Amino acid sequence: MSDTNPTNAPIRTDAPVVPTGGDSVQDLHRAHMAQMNDPVMLTADGVDDTAVDEPGAGGADSVQSMHDVLMREQAEPRDGFEPVPFWVAVVCGALLMWGGFYVGSNSADFRADVYDEPNPVATPVAGPVTDPDPQTVEELKAIGGRKYNAICAACHLPEGLGKPAENIPPLDGSNWVTGDQSSPARLSRIVLYGLKGNIEVKSPQVPRTAWGAAAMPPHADQLKDYEIAGVLTYVRNSWSNKADPDDKKPAITAATVRAARAKDGKRDSVTAAELQEKFPKDYADPPAPKK
Repeated sequence: MSDTNPTNAPIRTDAPVVPTGGDSVQDLHRAHMAQMNDPVMLTADGVDDTAVDEPGAGGADSVQSMHDVLMREQAEPRDGFEPVPFWVAVVCGALLMWGGFYVGSNSADFRADVYDEPNPVATPVAGPVTDPDPQTVEELKAIGGRKYNAICAACHLPEGLGKPAENIPPLDGSNWVTGDQSSPARLSRIVLYGLKGNIEVKSPQVPRTAWGAAAMPPHADQLKDYEIAGVLTYVRNSWSNKADPDDKKPAITAATVRAARAKDGKRDSVTAAELQEKFPKDYADPPAPKK
């Protein structure tokens, strides 16, 4: 019987590596496998495992056979490993910048009065809210002191000395506040409608009488009647001024200012000459109904 086993055939060590034209793991490793499957590699039975066309292809225990399972896997896919397109990076950066600007401009500094929910147990006030009507000097001064420091002190200073260099007259010791030119009707109109033109102010605190045309702005739309009465009462009873000796009898109340507002309505600023001519010291406006 003739032996069909090709073990007697000459051993080929120069078997050609036949490329398949693909890019599988098998093709990428074929050259290495040809060297690793040297003809001296034998099977478990001691038989040479060399094939005619490709080393190790016919045996069960060759390196080639042991790696067959791995060789069946295809090459790693290349999709998805490309760099991020430049336009995507630009769009993402622009969105981040816009988001930061939006949050910064609409955060309201994260104040509690903006972001906190209203008190659920708070009971709404029924009916219209009426303004307070303080009737004592101390009550009016408490209201007027806050308004004076917030609005008037910028020009007339917290000490009531004014700014002579800017034609802003003093209030401390002024004859228009507590002296011979002072009256509730005149003072109410000065604060309500503002003052323009020249005025003579006498004050022992500031050695000067003639004051130029520094205009005082109107406050009719900014302050309510009781607030104007509070400011005037505060000015007339602060520093060296003592115009209301009786705490229960303030000369200027909300009713005084309300009467002046109702009498003149909407109008331009007053002048010192107009006040002296139209409103003598003993003049009193007719009472106006409370709103």
